[in-house]
Amino acid sequence: MSYHAEVVMKNIKRFLLLQSLLLFVIPYAFAEISITLPAKETYNLGEKIMPTISIKEEQNHDGFFKLHLVCDNYNLQYYTIPIKLEANIRTQVQVPELPLSGPMIGSCSIKAGLDKNDGTNFDAASSAGFLVSNLINIITEENLHSDPGKDILILGDVRKASGELLSEGELSINFRDENEGGNITAGKLEHMLHIDANTEAGEYAINIAIRDKEGNLGDKIVKIEIPQIPTSIQNEIENDVLAPGDTLKAKIALYDHTNKLINVSNINVKVFDPDESPIAEKEVQSSGQFELGIEKHQAPGVYFLFSSYENVDQQSTFTVVMVKKIAMKQENNIVHIENTGNVNYDDETTIILEGNDKKYLINKKLDLKPGESIEIDLSKEVPGGTYDVILPEEAVEQEEPAGENIIANETSQESFEAANVIKDVLIEDKRNAIKKIADGLRAVTGAVVSTASYIVSKPKLASIILVTIILGIITYYSRDYITQRIKGNKPGGETSKLFKDFNFKEKQ
Repeated sequence: MSYHAEVVMKNIKRFLLLQSLLLFVIPYAFAEISITLPAKETYNLGEKIMPTISIKEEQNHDGFFKLHLVCDNYNLQYYTIPIKLEANIRTQVQVPELPLSGPMIGSCSIKAGLDKNDGTNFDAASSAGFLVSNLINIITEENLHSDPGKDILILGDVRKASGELLSEGELSINFRDENEGGNITAGKLEHMLHIDANTEAGEYAINIAIRDKEGNLGDKIVKIEIPQIPTSIQNEIENDVLAPGDTLKAKIALYDHTNKLINVSNINVKVFDPDESPIAEKEVQSSGQFELGIEKHQAPGVYFLFSSYENVDQQSTFTVVMVKKIAMKQENNIVHIENTGNVNYDDETTIILEGNDKKYLINKKLDLKPGESIEIDLSKEVPGGTYDVILPEEAVEQEEPAGENIIANETSQESFEAANVIKDVLIEDKRNAIKKIADGLRAVTGAVVSTASYIVSKPKLASIILVTIILGIITYYSRDYITQRIKGNKPGGETSKLFKDFNFKEKQ
């Protein structure tokens, strides 16, 4: 309700209260003149008022009858007729309707008077008070809600200040500085308002104004709430090419129909592997960070990052690269080899041992799945002694705490030494002679296989080389045994029991 309407309503209440008190004490200023008004307290501009008047006097009267409209800021003598009254007979006076206009706005009453022929007042009376208003009341829902891009129907009743429906009038609606017009018929407000699709979310005011041809008018402000409509999700991946051990980092943001950020805390984020099986799921805040550590043995391939909120979703991809790698560390006689990559390792590796002016190459064919490991016992590969163990450079992990190089084994190296070289490793050969010969033969077999491309064309040479190598190995590993047996006998003693450990049957 406008300020003007509030002031008028206050005046009405005050006037009616005063008028009631006056009527209670003195119903009419002069009881012989009766003025009756229609049973309504408020009139709008353009309406007509017609009082019912009767007069009864105790004596004959010949003069003039006058009617006055008395308002707060307006006084009008609007009707005068000659009148002749007979004593003690009530006479009904027919008076015309009085149209109400703008100057009469406020508290009013009708005053009737009898004058003598010379113009002097003979008798007078006043009616009950009534209010003249130019207000129109708009009765409608005050808080509306509509999605952008939709039409909303504004409905309501339009009534005069007296409570009667407004028969007809003109409608004006202002929304976002744009005006739309319409008509009011039989007191009904019906207007379809279109909300543009690009209307930003927020609360807006709809100004409704109505006026009629008599100058009555009314206005009302209705609030309408435009929500944020989720329309898109962005997955901003920091780095979409990752290696095992890296961390996937992505900023997940939800946006509305005007590309404004929507602050919600339940965006669902899932990660699928190359076989489209889920491997991680989490809910994040809009514009928040999603992180996922790439496991050490995570399979290579294209992965999927899927974000969703209600019926809005977005899919992005990132790649885990293939890493084919092994890691070695040495502990006493043992070299531990582990597949630290994310694919099968099916390749050869070579460990080199150097000592006593000799150099041994240990070639191993590996077939390890990610995470699998094997051990190589160096004492089964080379004779006992002290060696420098040289591991493949690419198989040794390096760290640099406090400026020093530490290789991935239990022997620390000086910064000026190669990270893959372990100095002065003691290899203790605890095998018996038979075992040594068997392991030696296996090593020889491997050597022959590795040189097959040369000896295939010379079979005789191959046979000679093979026999020579076998005899050499037997002699090498047996000399200590024979020497100990010889030394175990006293000078001049018998040697018949020298080989008592070897029993032969007579037939053989």
